[in-house]
Amino acid sequence: MILRPSIRLAREADARAIGVLVRRVTRQDVLPDQSAKAARHLMETMSARNERARIREGKRYHVAEIGGRIVGVVATRDDSHVFRLFVSRRWRGLGIARRLLDRAVGDCRRRSGTRAITLNASAFAVGAYRRLGFVPKGRLIARGPAGVVAMPMVLALDPPSRARRGRHN
Repeated sequence: MILRPSIRLAREADARAIGVLVRRVTRQDVLPDQSAKAARHLMETMSARNERARIREGKRYHVAEIGGRIVGVVATRDDSHVFRLFVSRRWRGLGIARRLLDRAVGDCRRRSGTRAITLNASAFAVGAYRRLGFVPKGRLIARGPAGVVAMPMVLALDPPSRARRGRHN
């Protein structure tokens, strides 16, 4: 029997589980391609306290749950930029990242009419983001004061259909 995750908007009470998930996956998949300085910076920004603060600030987090356990998370800011998309290794390959991204994109479009979603992909994640429809808009380089290595990518969204905008032919 394949368990289908439920996807919901995260609450402040989810911050600890989100922090544990993103820090674990980051250690496994992202840090091997980062400098020590970048690794420290990334791990500090992913604490439960920081995740809770972002939720309070209005950043939109959606979580995937299976059996009451958070197994994936996507987070957006400004209804146009993904800054978290993580799925626990145990639950990969089941379409959870796609479902989380679809939910977040739909949320951004409803709220702001978003036409494109951006993100900065780690070297490990570039292939996965390509499979989700993102295209590179630069190359892997160290960015920001901590020198985090990432590739800017963008997902162009189709404009809403006329029917959805309430227009008739």
